[in-house]
Amino acid sequence: MVRSLALAQHPHIVPVIGFSEAPGERIILMEYVGTMSLEFYLHQHVDGPSILGWTRRLNIAAGVARGLEYLHERMAPQVVHGCIKPSNILVDVKFNARVCDFGLSFLASGQEKVGIVGYVDEEYWEKERKGGIGACKESDVYGFGVVVLELLSGRSNEEGLLVQWALPLVRETKFSELLEPRLTLPSNMKPLIRLAKVASACVGNSRKTRPKISEIVEILDSLLDTDLCL
Repeated sequence: MVRSLALAQHPHIVPVIGFSEAPGERIILMEYVGTMSLEFYLHQHVDGPSILGWTRRLNIAAGVARGLEYLHERMAPQVVHGCIKPSNILVDVKFNARVCDFGLSFLASGQEKVGIVGYVDEEYWEKERKGGIGACKESDVYGFGVVVLELLSGRSNEEGLLVQWALPLVRETKFSELLEPRLTLPSNMKPLIRLAKVASACVGNSRKTRPKISEIVEILDSLLDTDLCL
């Protein structure tokens, strides 16, 4: 499995370059990216809001989507990430998103899976309780939707409660309450509203009606051509 992951090469992922296994330990070696995670910039860096303006946030969302599309649809065999969340997304020196730790959910213990609470859908846990595999492309899309809500709101997904707070605001078109309060709202709100609706479709729908990541990429790429008029 790890050998096939090492074949992944894309501008928006962090490649696996080595694997070591010994009694009691497994080590995955990935390409060094000398920057911090999206988690750090969004929720820990004191100047995070000013560093991550709306244009950069939109670019990061599009980059994560492209990385997932590559894993889901262009690799052979196709790869499910297993846990899309801000700490598994690195931001390089040009503020491009690079998805890391993909395809490694099979290595996680039950205790380690506590870290994915709030970033996978209810179906994930139902499958796990029945002895099946909860991780799938649809659960990755759910995690992507949560990440987009964090990018839009600036809020962390503590205890998995972000979706419960954000979905009603999107549905009631209360976007001024949803969006990051520490950033000035752009004069052209349409791209951010569209992005919020994409996130809503990712986290508010069942697996059967959730959009595919390729559909999301197409939408986000079109948004990148839109001027936010900051």
